[in-house]
Amino acid sequence: MNAAYQIQRPENETVDSSQCNLYMEVAAEYLLFGILDTGRNEFLALDYYHLDKYNTFNHLKEILFNNGQLSQPYKAIRVVYNFPDCLVMPAEKYNAGLNAGMLNLVFGDLHKGEVLEDMVEVNGMNVVYRVPPALHDAIAARFPQAVFCHTYTAFLKRKAMEGQLPDADAAFLVFYEHKLLFSFFRDSKLQLIRTFEYETAEDVTYHLLNACRQLDADCEKTVFRISGLLDDHSSVYAELQKYFLQTELEQRPPEFAYNSAFDEYPAHFFTSLFSIALCAS
Repeated sequence: MNAAYQIQRPENETVDSSQCNLYMEVAAEYLLFGILDTGRNEFLALDYYHLDKYNTFNHLKEILFNNGQLSQPYKAIRVVYNFPDCLVMPAEKYNAGLNAGMLNLVFGDLHKGEVLEDMVEVNGMNVVYRVPPALHDAIAARFPQAVFCHTYTAFLKRKAMEGQLPDADAAFLVFYEHKLLFSFFRDSKLQLIRTFEYETAEDVTYHLLNACRQLDADCEKTVFRISGLLDDHSSVYAELQKYFLQTELEQRPPEFAYNSAFDEYPAHFFTSLFSIALCAS
């Protein structure tokens, strides 16, 4: 299986993988992983694979056991799941005994899953989510030392660490292929975080306008910070600029150095991977 996006370190460069960290994001539709040299604090390599969401398990296993980079020993491994059945709640409203019931109530009980939970200590939130059990077991067996969390957890921890949320309304959009993570903050406090699926540019603006209406947000004044797999010459980006007047493309975190091959891609790509590394540091 060939990677859709791939950044390789120079062939003449020898790297001790035991001094590197492996960061991985897994969803039904894709697998993204990157390697960070902890000594130089530099991202060396990255692979992004498309997965058939109706055959995720088999495709994922094929990559896990055939990609040479994933067979190396690493100093630390962190795996982030980006599956849609996820709830974020204040700590004072959290009850561990109700996790499975709450997920079933909101998302239904058709799809069974391994129920996991994270804590976002800095802003007192709990993240409860579920993942396909066979998939989780396969990854845990392949990487026994891995630490797991949800994409929402990594995102919220990064925003809390940055400490740069404005006092006014602010929205963050992280684009994946046919999927969009939307979060909205008011007076530096999280109001909403959820994932939308989309096929067309009009789908994106429909979801965002509807969310802004529910949040009573002014589309002309709210700053929308955009990152992820979005071409800034695409119809989606053009459609966004019609309705949302304050848009900004995010940049790669300055906390890390990057293999020069990363410059072949826009600076706002792969931000979810860098969020994993930031919140794990």
